[in-house]
Amino acid sequence: MLRISAENKQVKLRKQLGKLIQSYQLGDRLPSEPVLAERYGVSRSTVRDVLTQLETEGFITRRQGSGTYISRMPINQDESLLYFMDFSTLIAKQGHTPNVQQLSFVKQKAGLFFSSRFDISENDKVVTRRCLYTADEHFCVLSEDTFPLSFINNGQYNFLTRSDNIDLRLYLYTLTGRTAYRDETTLSVIYPSEYPFLTTLVPEYQPLLFMSSIGYDKQNKPFTCAQIYSDTRYIRYKLNRKIVE
Repeated sequence: MLRISAENKQVKLRKQLGKLIQSYQLGDRLPSEPVLAERYGVSRSTVRDVLTQLETEGFITRRQGSGTYISRMPINQDESLLYFMDFSTLIAKQGHTPNVQQLSFVKQKAGLFFSSRFDISENDKVVTRRCLYTADEHFCVLSEDTFPLSFINNGQYNFLTRSDNIDLRLYLYTLTGRTAYRDETTLSVIYPSEYPFLTTLVPEYQPLLFMSSIGYDKQNKPFTCAQIYSDTRYIRYKLNRKIVE
């Protein structure tokens, strides 16, 4: 079971630090990790994780032995291509209680589907993480995130399988030193009867919103592939995604 409380703490702290940064000037130094942890009532590891996110996106610079400095003013999280969706927050905004469960985290051959999306061989390996989100214990979202196995080593793969609460896309961009550039998303309506694996989760007659998205890096190369099945009775999307230079 994924740790929603930890995830929500990071989301909340990110918003709080965004407001804090906006109260400073470019080049100003932020308070230390212990000071921020005490001020916002969270652990130092939570502070460190959020600062890593902000650094990856270019809003702060951390200098060893000196401190953390503001390098760019932040934008809203829903305008960052590093993330796809914070499903739990979107579910909660509709007045429902979210829960999430990691169903699987597996290696598999790319096959025709993923080889064509990542421009790799059909025999090359990819990694897919499948997560189930519920709203008031009802099916809400099935999210599948896939990327080429060549992006990570065995140790990093084992870390991912043990890290329930990690933002997969952000982790990959940070790990490989790549920068998000654009997303290409296709929207359609499907019925579970067309996808047998869905019939164990939701009635076959219930229409679902299907989003198939490919994320591209700064070199305009495909980086991640997301396939998302959603029951829009429990969740609403507003897409406003861009990179601000």
